[in-house]
Amino acid sequence: MSPAGPPIRDPISRHGAGFTLVEMLVVLVILGILGTALAVGIQNRLPGLRLSAAVAALEDELRGRQVEAMVTGQPVAFSLADLRNPRAGAAGRRLRRIAAVDLAIAGADPYQPEAVIFLPGGWSPGARIRLSEGARAVTLRVDWPLGTVHLD
Repeated sequence: MSPAGPPIRDPISRHGAGFTLVEMLVVLVILGILGTALAVGIQNRLPGLRLSAAVAALEDELRGRQVEAMVTGQPVAFSLADLRNPRAGAAGRRLRRIAAVDLAIAGADPYQPEAVIFLPGGWSPGARIRLSEGARAVTLRVDWPLGTVHLD
């Protein structure tokens, strides 16, 4: 014979069956903090990683400046002054990676010898940029007239 009435539910099992959104967010924040700490620790311990990151970031930054010159129709420059006051967001993170190593710019423009200039068509008078960290050094070249950016 079946019992009369609706089945009785256990109120404890209904609430204890999973994680709340707040618990999941707390775990994600903790994982993010641990991941950041791990990345910083690895970057400080592995020789050359900071230099490699700076080279990649500088290539991206220079190509971005070249595109900006083409889109806006105005000359765009990259100089050491850009590294002193990095912007917020992805561009600022890129500039901070570049500023983490020693940098020397030898531009071909006689009016701005310590800058890389991109003209409205994306052209450039050219430049050499030397990035160094300790005994390691890398040179990036911006070719005249096309403004292509590559390792020397």
